[in-house]
Amino acid sequence: MDIFDFYRDKTKRSDLKDIFKDASQKHPDGLGEVFIEKDIWVTELLRLLFDEGLLEGKAVAFKGGTALSKRWKAIERFSEDIDLSIHWHDMLNGDKPEAEAWAETTMSNSQNKKFREAQTKRLEEWTLGFFERLKARLDAYGIEGLQANYLNSEKVEVYYPIVAEQTGSHYHLGPVLLEFGARNRGKPTEPSQLTTYLSEIEEYEEALSLPVAEDVLVFDPSYIIWEKLTALHQFCTSEKSPKAARLARHWYDVDCMMCKEIVDPLGNHQAINDVVEMKSARWSVKGVDFSLASTGKLCLIPDEPLRTEIAQDFVEMVEGGMYFGKPDDFSTILDRLSSTEKMINESLFLLSNTKT
Repeated sequence: MDIFDFYRDKTKRSDLKDIFKDASQKHPDGLGEVFIEKDIWVTELLRLLFDEGLLEGKAVAFKGGTALSKRWKAIERFSEDIDLSIHWHDMLNGDKPEAEAWAETTMSNSQNKKFREAQTKRLEEWTLGFFERLKARLDAYGIEGLQANYLNSEKVEVYYPIVAEQTGSHYHLGPVLLEFGARNRGKPTEPSQLTTYLSEIEEYEEALSLPVAEDVLVFDPSYIIWEKLTALHQFCTSEKSPKAARLARHWYDVDCMMCKEIVDPLGNHQAINDVVEMKSARWSVKGVDFSLASTGKLCLIPDEPLRTEIAQDFVEMVEGGMYFGKPDDFSTILDRLSSTEKMINESLFLLSNTKT
C-alpha cells in the first residue's frame, strides 16, 4: 500500500499512527516516531525537487546536516530541514563566463553589495516561481493539510498532517523547512539515491510503497566539512557572539565527520581554497578573518560564556530526542575537536609556509 494513501483516507490514519509507533520500537537506532514520519516527507520532497524537476534545471546542491544524515549516515541525529544551495552563477542574467563574473562582482565592496542586492531579487523571483510549482504539485496529492507556505526568498515551509504521537520537544519543528541560498556554490555534487528511515525496517519496506529519491545531487563532502569548519571559526571569532540556540549541532556534526572518517579535511585543497574564498567574498562577518582558517589559525573551540551556552543547547537537543541513542558529552566532543583543530592547523601552517 502506498504510504500516502494512509494520509488521503482519514479513517486509515490511526493505522498509520500504529505503524509509526511500532517502527520506532523496531528501528535499529530507536528513532522516535515523530521523526520517522517527518523523514517520509523529507525524502518525498527531495524526490520532487530532484527527480521531478521542480528545480528547473538549476545546479543545486543538497547539503547540511540532513545530507550528512541521509547520504552518509555521518551523524546520529535527526536533521529535519532541507538545505539547498543554488550555484550563484546559474542565477545571473547574461552570458559572462563564471570566472569573469566572479572577478567583476568581487572586485570591490560596492560591486559585492551590488551583486548581493541583485542576487536577492533574482532569488526572490525564482523562489516565488518554485513555490507556485511546489504548491500545485502538493495539491495533486489530495491530502488535506498538506500545503506549502512561502516565508521569504530563502525559506519555504511544507506542512503535512502529523499522525505520529508528539513528544512535546521544542527542538522538533513541525513543518519541513526548505532553505535556499544563491550566493554560494551549488557544485561540485554527486548523484545519490536516498531512502526513508522506515524502509530500514524490512517488514515495512516489503509491505509499503515508500518514497525513494533516485537522483539527489549531494554536495561534495570536502566542501561540506569546510563550510562547517569555517562556520565554527566564525562562531568562535566573531566580534558579536552568536545566539547559542540550535548551534551545538554544528560542533557535533564536524566531530562525527572526523570520527567516522567521512572525508579527510586536508585531502582536497581546492575545496579549502574555494570555501575560504567564497566566505571571505560573500559572507564577511565583522571580526572574522576566514583566511586564517586555511593558513594554520583555524579556531574551533569557543570561549566563555558562549561555550557554556552551547553546551546547554546540546543538553536540550539530547533531552529533545534529536539523537539516535546517547551521544558523548559536549566536553568530550570539544576535546576531540581541539585535537582536530591542532592537526589541521599544523598541516596548513606548514603548507602555507612552504608556499611562501
